[in-house]
Amino acid sequence: MEPAECAVCRASAANAAVEVARGLDFEYDTSDDTFSMVECQTCRTIYLNPRPTAEELARIYPHNYYSYNYSSRVNPLAIKIKDFLDKNKSKGWLKFCRTDNPRFLDIGCGNGRNLEILEKLGLSRQNLYGLEIKNETVDKLKERGFNAFLGAAEEAALQLKNEDPFDLIVILQVLEHVKDPDLVMKSLAHLLKPEAVLVVETPNVDSLDCNLFKKRYWGGYHFPRHWYLFNQESLAKLGAKAGLQVISVKYLPAQTFWIYSLHHIVKEKFSPKLAGALFDPFRNLFLLSVFTAFDILRAKLGFSTSNIQVVFQKSQS
Repeated sequence: MEPAECAVCRASAANAAVEVARGLDFEYDTSDDTFSMVECQTCRTIYLNPRPTAEELARIYPHNYYSYNYSSRVNPLAIKIKDFLDKNKSKGWLKFCRTDNPRFLDIGCGNGRNLEILEKLGLSRQNLYGLEIKNETVDKLKERGFNAFLGAAEEAALQLKNEDPFDLIVILQVLEHVKDPDLVMKSLAHLLKPEAVLVVETPNVDSLDCNLFKKRYWGGYHFPRHWYLFNQESLAKLGAKAGLQVISVKYLPAQTFWIYSLHHIVKEKFSPKLAGALFDPFRNLFLLSVFTAFDILRAKLGFSTSNIQVVFQKSQS
């Protein structure tokens, strides 16, 4: 474990942070440690302190981590529904672009789902780029003809320094995992054309379920893998430090956080087997449907959910 500081205002935890939650690795049991989330009293960013060192990453992201076996872990019908929702979300990104065939970069692109979606929407494969941290994933993407690069989010500017600037960059459910979100935002801003856009999707701590389960069980903590958690204001501050301006804020469904919150309670207070059987957010279609509909309705009524999408634009200079 190592100490952390606020990535937004750089205040030290010792001087400007208060513990708001303590919890376990309820999902994968990679450690018996109890982890602590603290809230910066200067900018309200919530972060894990202390946090695992880089040497522990292979341990806290085990071989059965959901993003490594997404297609086999998730209910097939749920995958189809997600594909439909993601296609509509991707169309929304393109509306912010000033060209019909933008140069696109996906940070933490995984198996290339977003690259495939955008190709089907008409973007040329030569303009589709992905950055991923796993060697074998990058190799498979290259075999399929995509522009794939190996590296962590903080290394984006270095790994793509010889490429032309991008019209559209997305970083989806990644910023909360990185060691230095400030460095990541500045790195991505460097890769954008003037007036191009960066789409950030990340957990939001100003939400109903976070408030309900805040002290221990909220699924958005994802102990010990989520290192920084934001709200709309702290994200805007982070973007401003990188020369980026907020042009759109949207709240998206966060059904897995609701289900995981219930899972954690049942696992600790009653039965791990019962929790696994009834509250698997990737297999329980009933709960997925209920909480997806609930969050969609709440977002339409103007309430914030635990999943925020912020679109930033780079200045002209």
